[in-house]
Amino acid sequence: MFNLKTKIFVFISLFLLINPLAIASNAALYDVDVLVVDESADTRWRVFKEGLDEVFIRISGDSIVMDKLKRPPASRYIKQYSYDPVENPTTDEGGRVLGHRLKIQYNGSSMEKYLRDNGYPVWGEHRAEVIVWLAIRDGRNEYVLKDADKSLIKTSAEEALHRRGIPERWPLYDHKDRKKLKVADIRGGFKDPVTAASKRYGRGPSLTGSLIWNGKEWQSSWSLLMGSSNRHWSIEGADYNQLINKAVDQAADAMGLVFAIHGTGKNQQLATVQLEVQAVNSITKYRKLENYLRELSAVEAAVPLKVDGQNAIFEITLRSSEDDLLNLINNDAELVKAMPLKPQVEEPVQPEGDQAVEQDVQATSDQAENVVTNAAPESNEIDNLPGPQPDKQPEVQSAQTTIYHYKLVH
Repeated sequence: MFNLKTKIFVFISLFLLINPLAIASNAALYDVDVLVVDESADTRWRVFKEGLDEVFIRISGDSIVMDKLKRPPASRYIKQYSYDPVENPTTDEGGRVLGHRLKIQYNGSSMEKYLRDNGYPVWGEHRAEVIVWLAIRDGRNEYVLKDADKSLIKTSAEEALHRRGIPERWPLYDHKDRKKLKVADIRGGFKDPVTAASKRYGRGPSLTGSLIWNGKEWQSSWSLLMGSSNRHWSIEGADYNQLINKAVDQAADAMGLVFAIHGTGKNQQLATVQLEVQAVNSITKYRKLENYLRELSAVEAAVPLKVDGQNAIFEITLRSSEDDLLNLINNDAELVKAMPLKPQVEEPVQPEGDQAVEQDVQATSDQAENVVTNAAPESNEIDNLPGPQPDKQPEVQSAQTTIYHYKLVH
């Protein structure tokens, strides 16, 4: 007979087979698109090398990693490439028409392995959205860039964030936002009002920026606000595009220090912990939690030990330290700390004789049929997930394994 781990794996695997949209992909982390003059081999190989550097910077979280890392051949990591025509070609600095778009997909897992094998940290695919609050003063005009805005400055910021593999979220900055957050709060990078307004859009880091044109150059101040780490810096320059790229590099490097994880050495034994996560009351939430845990860069493997319709316990095998795992979770958007669940002790009336035997058999049958008995009556509830056999109950917690308690936010 299958044990609980096997049954949960089979059930969720079947669910994913019939629901191909169940896993969100972040393949763009390993993709590079570049406008080029032609399809010549010289141009292609130059772009291959430049793209390799860009992806290494993204997944290391370090803008100067290529100054330290021995650059491997680009051809080793290219999965595929293609050309697309450009509908509205632009020109480069030399006036040449950029009429082709070269699209390259790199082998991200192999590049991450190369970083780890050489002692460098890796910032994995799971990346929380950064809420961007950008206040602009251009002459007499003062405004905050919104989600619906079309702006050269906004486009420059989006391209810089994409270059570093950072997903962003722009605010509506409507009446509700303005009630909580003033332009002065954005310019000062004040944590409390920025964090309060950002909760409307997510629980990831918040990036604030203030750009002021003084007639000769842009003066800018920036703040990156995270759960346990805040950064503030200023940059000046006449070219807003260069200025924004420098600011985003500083923000991405600061996030890399938090989210990029060193793996264990080859001779070190992988540690394990357990996570008890509350509010896991549907297949959608279970799948979201499972994918989240397995995508964390500190996690080597995440195996479900128990699912009861409201909560889930996972055994986590770490490729890094427990502190790295907790730091990732505490600076992220998915889980919040929770109090341990109190075990519910029931005292049923003890039947006698044959009636007791019948009830024991029925209880065993019910348990084998369904672990989840209290899931909410939604179309995606976990109502057919098979449970453990009565003689194979998993050991949820042992004296050697630390267990941490969290709650799923959404």
